[in-house]
Amino acid sequence: MGERVDAIRRTVLPDGLTVITEAMPDVESVALGVWADAGSSDECPNEHGIAHCLEHMLFKGTAHYDAYALAAAIEDIGGHVDAYTERELTHVGARVLAEQLPAAIDILSELVCHSTFPPDELERERQVIIEEIRKYEGMPEERIYDLIMAALWHGGALGHAILGTEESIRGFTRDQLVACWRRHFTPSLVIITAAGKLEHDDVVARVANAFADLPRDGEGFDRGAVGTKLPLLHEEEDGEQVHFTWGARAFPAADDRIFPLALADIVLGASSTSRLFQEVREKRGLAYDIGSYLMGFRHSGLMVANGATSPELFSDVVRLVRDVITDLRERGMTEREWQRAKTQMKSGVALALESTADRMRRLAQHQLTWGEVYPLTALLERIDRVTLDDVHAVLESLCHLEQWSFVSIGPMEESTVRALLEG
Repeated sequence: MGERVDAIRRTVLPDGLTVITEAMPDVESVALGVWADAGSSDECPNEHGIAHCLEHMLFKGTAHYDAYALAAAIEDIGGHVDAYTERELTHVGARVLAEQLPAAIDILSELVCHSTFPPDELERERQVIIEEIRKYEGMPEERIYDLIMAALWHGGALGHAILGTEESIRGFTRDQLVACWRRHFTPSLVIITAAGKLEHDDVVARVANAFADLPRDGEGFDRGAVGTKLPLLHEEEDGEQVHFTWGARAFPAADDRIFPLALADIVLGASSTSRLFQEVREKRGLAYDIGSYLMGFRHSGLMVANGATSPELFSDVVRLVRDVITDLRERGMTEREWQRAKTQMKSGVALALESTADRMRRLAQHQLTWGEVYPLTALLERIDRVTLDDVHAVLESLCHLEQWSFVSIGPMEESTVRALLEG
């Protein structure tokens, strides 16, 4: 599926609401998304989990629909609606046939602008989220991601879990929930994106009318404290494996060094030919799960190596991970690795534009990160400009393990983990 640069159009309405569309005349559907540039890291200190609860409560009744009628209205147009909360954004979206786009705009605006947050529904949803937290607590392979955030941003806005805790979910009031909605869904923080069979001017006109009732008094809230770094966090619990993550603060999402860092990540652990995958799993069979990943935030980022293995093999795996990261920093990557990583990265960028939903997300991600939408050719050219020296510079900047944080969950005492790291 090709890309026409002139198919992407952007309009900022007088109230600050941004609308971005990509016309795809050869398809018969539309993906529509509402994106609030605010998430769990934008909560007040005594409200952890409230942004995620807010996302749930948008579906629990509005000025014109109760919860069941909302679900029925979505299914009546054959649509699929999804929603999620991240640390720095909240999303509500829909995918529908092109002829149902006006109805989808109306339904999403009903959710975002006219939710009434019924008290009885809030009490029920508290328990639903508490059950979600309890389920999550039994999944160390998922909880480890929150643990590295807690270690790298201890006491900071990014450091607490998106779900919150049982105590925090029980603690906030309906008034606090409404105040969170007013802060997070004010027009200056909201982006609406759509991709598919559409006309930009028609979408803008409908959005301007449908979303006219977004709250207007939420600008200017505090983004929260940065937090401190902890060198080690370990949670001892029964299990067959030790889950671990070794990570460092990295560059913000908009930082140009993200491009060479992404190439380094591919070589380190984000591909089947990566050094971690080959050395730990393929050559020695020490782990099934081993790899690395990156994340970018407004003012910081995250680079980690992660995996899981049995307690008996844990020390061998940790030593090997240390050796791989240190060797990559000290000796750099080869010309072949660099070229292969570039090819993989360019392929991944291109393949991420295969559907209306992919393109709808791309519009929002680019706008939230860079303040504009870059065409595919511009991104590919940017990747091509990365030199080996660029990659080695970011590796030298970030990959000093004595400055990283280590987190782990499993049947092992913290003193044992600490001794291994110090040794």
